[in-house]
Amino acid sequence: MIGHTLNVRLDVWRAQRATDGAGGQTVTRGKVGTVRARISQPRAGEQVEADQAGARHDTWIYLLPRADVRRGDELRPAGAAAGSRPYWRVMSTVRPSAPVYLRAAAEHIEQEA
Repeated sequence: MIGHTLNVRLDVWRAQRATDGAGGQTVTRGKVGTVRARISQPRAGEQVEADQAGARHDTWIYLLPRADVRRGDELRPAGAAAGSRPYWRVMSTVRPSAPVYLRAAAEHIEQEA
């Protein structure tokens, strides 16, 4: 297991849809949980492979295999407020054939000047 290498706590924020009363929907993000993680940078070859597949990502985030993290989720430092930056937007997730970890390819979003 990779549990001993997971040295960061991240809150998981997910899009939640609600009817707006006028036939449409509003989308807000709500915190759905907190996970333990390890954040690492992809190797150059992995970045090229992602670029070829059209899936931009800056960071690999490793989680426990049972973590409820999905494509489109935002991962924020534990305790950070909604809308705070920096955060990571999950571009895709991969579970190996043996359930040892969940790996998320994520884009790092920084505060703009």
